[in-house]
Amino acid sequence: MKAIHAMALTALLSACTPQPELTDTQGEPVSLQRFAGKPLLVNYFAQWCAPCLREMPLLNALQREGKVQVVALSFDSMSAPALAELARRHDIQVPIMQVNGETGARLPFPRPAQLPTSYLLDADGKLVQTLVGELNHARLATLTRQ
Repeated sequence: MKAIHAMALTALLSACTPQPELTDTQGEPVSLQRFAGKPLLVNYFAQWCAPCLREMPLLNALQREGKVQVVALSFDSMSAPALAELARRHDIQVPIMQVNGETGARLPFPRPAQLPTSYLLDADGKLVQTLVGELNHARLATLTRQ
């Protein structure tokens, strides 16, 4: 009987632990909490989306600048090795990740209806702004002034 209670308690506690929302190019789980403390631009892209790929050098530069963290989320389901190859092929230097199935429902923003779409989160992880369409220097400059 004690064994059953212990198993039930373990199951309840593990159910209360939030599952990571993302998976990186190594197949490792990642939570958005990892990026807390600084504004975060979450950019949804797809390998077949030309505007998405055109804006990647700007996102790389924004990340290097250091005022805003950047994460690229694949709109399509891809394996970790495929994501890594895509990042290499297109010189995507920002962290590139895949949304985990059902746990993606806990993200502080919806899955976009149009690509590219970027979501700006504040240092506490709250959604501040939604940017639909291709980013350019002028649009990114407004982010770093906030």
